[in-house]
Amino acid sequence: MTSLVYGLCAGAALACAWLLALGARRSRSRMLVWSAVCFALLAAANIVLVLDFLVFPGIALWPVRTGLSLLAVGSLIYGLVMEER
Repeated sequence: MTSLVYGLCAGAALACAWLLALGARRSRSRMLVWSAVCFALLAAANIVLVLDFLVFPGIALWPVRTGLSLLAVGSLIYGLVMEER
């Protein structure tokens, strides 16, 4: 059951990234680009979460997951700050 939830979270984040990228291409909004980058990194973090718990349970991948999540939030904050200027 947990693997299904992890997979759905990764799929939802990937779908959001794809839709935001399509919107950014159409409207040429830089904020949508940063949002797409954020969700793509969150999708990568969720995929690493699946790999960590289901495929490689003996290997600690939590630094990779945490780093990807930190990069995701950082990219969104960077986009918010740079678009405000």
